[in-house]
Amino acid sequence: MSRYTGKLGELHSAYTRVVSLWPVDKLRPSHCYKNVLNQQMNLKFEKLSTIHGTQLNQELDRIEQEINALNNLVKSKYRFQYKVSEDITNPASHRGYYTKLLESIDRASQSKDKGKLRID
Repeated sequence: MSRYTGKLGELHSAYTRVVSLWPVDKLRPSHCYKNVLNQQMNLKFEKLSTIHGTQLNQELDRIEQEINALNNLVKSKYRFQYKVSEDITNPASHRGYYTKLLESIDRASQSKDKGKLRID
């Protein structure tokens, strides 16, 4: 339950929801961007609870834009909107590199030694 009321409370709930959907870093789960977003959110909303009037409305609009941007990233909107060509994802100079890189990250995230990536 949000301790903020009105528009500020709605935005806090929306921000909390989108941050909760942010993926955890497989290799560094204790150092993930989700934690940074949570810290930033707490600082922003503490500051917002102390201002009023036109300045508050401007800040609320900016927070709303941030929430929309984070939602777009979480939903991979731009990944589907701007497809990356096969030439980029599978370069002739190093065929299969990115596929092997992702497989290596998956293996490393499942092993106990997360510090070692091996790409053959």
